[in-house]
Amino acid sequence: MSGVEKRKNFIIHTVYIATVLALFYLFFKYAFGVLFPFLCALALAAAFQRPVNFICRKTPIKRGPASVFMVLVGAFVILAAFVLVFIRLGVELRGFFQYLMIQLEDIPQFIAKIENYIAHGLSFLPDKLEKTVTSFFSEKLAILLNAPNKPEGGSLGLDFSMLSTPLLGVWNTAKQIPTTLISIVMAAVACCFMTADFVNVKRIILSLFPSEPREKLIRAKRLLVPALGKMGKAYGLIIIITFCELSLGLFLLKLIGVYQGGYILIISLITALIDIVPILGTGTVLVPWALFCLLNGNFGLAIGIFVVYACITVIRQIIEPKLVASQLGIPPFATIIAMYLGTRLFGFIGLFLLPITLVMIKLLNDEGIIKVFHFESEKKKENAETGKESEITDGQ
Repeated sequence: MSGVEKRKNFIIHTVYIATVLALFYLFFKYAFGVLFPFLCALALAAAFQRPVNFICRKTPIKRGPASVFMVLVGAFVILAAFVLVFIRLGVELRGFFQYLMIQLEDIPQFIAKIENYIAHGLSFLPDKLEKTVTSFFSEKLAILLNAPNKPEGGSLGLDFSMLSTPLLGVWNTAKQIPTTLISIVMAAVACCFMTADFVNVKRIILSLFPSEPREKLIRAKRLLVPALGKMGKAYGLIIIITFCELSLGLFLLKLIGVYQGGYILIISLITALIDIVPILGTGTVLVPWALFCLLNGNFGLAIGIFVVYACITVIRQIIEPKLVASQLGIPPFATIIAMYLGTRLFGFIGLFLLPITLVMIKLLNDEGIIKVFHFESEKKKENAETGKESEITDGQ
């Protein structure tokens, strides 16, 4: 291949990838929100196929009434879960944030202790240099906490009143209720029709693609749905295990009198959810909490939290490779970039959207359905090495 042809292929490949990325951005930025009710309806219709087929086989009920019945059952389950879990959780979270605000009233004294530790640790320096370094750290701490000027009485002027009203967006949410209700009704109606006539819906979607992309789409669906389902179940189990570990640890600390606070279940739930976010972990919550207790003089609680964190980390390292069958080979830097770009482009949902998309692209690339990365996957390397070893063995 000549140099001109190589450059031409490179330009074509680059334009192709840029076009795909642009379409991806435009879809999730502008079309995803509008199509979200119908996408949810399509996903639920696909999930309801097995129970609907079972009902139609075992009973004289026709497919239409069976589909409506399954949609109603699904709506009841989702509504019951929302009422029993999310509303109660919202009440508990409000109380927890109020409790947290009370605890954070000691922040000015805590900052003063840090300044004293810094001043004591730098006492070996010459006087002028010690004053310069100490004042530098004091100014940076004040700026970090948005309190550049100390008012009278030694307080840093911190304002945590926002934590006492975590539901400030209730009014804005209430204004969107009519639109949300319309979307829910449309999704439910569409789900009934799609569930009853899923075969035709599937045929219409596949007819939009030529024969070769259609085959790749079918292969991608067969690959991604089970893989992402298993991954979701695995990380769901990890969340439950982390929640139980932290709840048990805090309960034991409270039982021996080290931990005097409450809201153990809420703290455990929030930490377990943060733990599942890529790159982050339980240390995002537990390490600052332990350091705060340590510098605040609560050594028993600090040691207890560090012990709980160590136990959770060790157990996580043991169970995660077993639960998540394949570490998909996504480099940490790529995950960080995907999280950052996703957050900047799509907001909070992008924090998860782009890393999951990256995982899906990696899976499709490894199976040869698409060709984005030109390096050889670990699976193919292992297969090639196994083939070479078998050839050597056969030759001997």
